[in-house]
Amino acid sequence: MKFKLNALLIVAILFLPTSFLLAKDKNILAYVDRGIKYYPKYVKKGHVKYGKASWYGKPFHGRLTANGERYNMYSMTAAHRTYAMGTILKVTNLKNRRSVRVRINDRGPFYNTRNIDLSYGAARRLGLVHNGVGKVKIEVISSNSKKRKKRNSKTKHKVNKYKKIQLASFYSKRDANIFKKKHKLKNTIIVKKYLKNKKRIAYKVVLKCTPWEAKRVLKSKKFSGAYLIS
Repeated sequence: MKFKLNALLIVAILFLPTSFLLAKDKNILAYVDRGIKYYPKYVKKGHVKYGKASWYGKPFHGRLTANGERYNMYSMTAAHRTYAMGTILKVTNLKNRRSVRVRINDRGPFYNTRNIDLSYGAARRLGLVHNGVGKVKIEVISSNSKKRKKRNSKTKHKVNKYKKIQLASFYSKRDANIFKKKHKLKNTIIVKKYLKNKKRIAYKVVLKCTPWEAKRVLKSKKFSGAYLIS
């Protein structure tokens, strides 16, 4: 009984949709604040936005930020409502042209009139501490989006990998279709190919399947002439 349950569990996992197999990206997790739901995203390198910057300091020093780090008011960090965690920004004070690079590790500011909340250290370098708020240029220097896409594409490739097996070959398309219907196999296609050495057209019955299914088909006596294409 235990063996049967384990086997059923394995089958269920194999047929889970890809979206369930892939882990959620913690850098862009959606969240709710004061009844508003926000959907963080990766932003392309070079993206520029103009707006207002504020800062936060001592009352929050040592507290946990939205990404789980301890807030250090002297580090070059910042809070943004929708930029992915880990995004590196170049922030320039439009009044005195001073610039600083910051890393997004928190969420905020939750005021419509402000676009970014800087750490005390970053605001001090920009000369914004005294006024509290200032007009700035926000430029994306780097993002994890490329690494994320590359990682997800590799994972997806592994999950969706399949094999191609030639089950049989006929000189008549009608015979190929009869073979296909007889065995009632899903994901089979008929590939038309000209054979130079025979000077004839062949109709190959090709099956697309998972590696596990491929092993089973190749061992089957029903398809003694079958062989792996890719």
